[in-house]
Amino acid sequence: MSELGIEKVVVELNGFRQRTAMIKEEMSKVSRALNERAQQLNDLVNKSLSQLRYQLGGTTLSGFLALQGRYQSGEMTDQDYNAQKDYYKGEMANMIRKLDESKKLMMIMAQLDSRPPGAAPMPPGQQRPQQSQQ
Repeated sequence: MSELGIEKVVVELNGFRQRTAMIKEEMSKVSRALNERAQQLNDLVNKSLSQLRYQLGGTTLSGFLALQGRYQSGEMTDQDYNAQKDYYKGEMANMIRKLDESKKLMMIMAQLDSRPPGAAPMPPGQQRPQQSQQ
């Protein structure tokens, strides 16, 4: 091999090393950003679940049970009972919706955790192409 050929290969190798270093740096930036977003998602889910737990255990469920007790003991009219019962049904439906949203966020977090480091995110609804076995 001539000196000119060797020099050309060395220049190409150095260029390849630089591009590889830049790609690794970009992958590192993306990984840090994904980890940051995953932490934000985790905080959001924990906060939402905490609020739901407080609502369900503290006010809504105990209020509904107290309403049932007052109605069964004859302390309130059917009209008052039905109005308050509808309020509690709405509150519980809202909590169920929030639980579903939290469940979806947790599923997204699980998918993020299960991806290998450095894997490119897939757009929603798309699957990775299967490699053909030969």
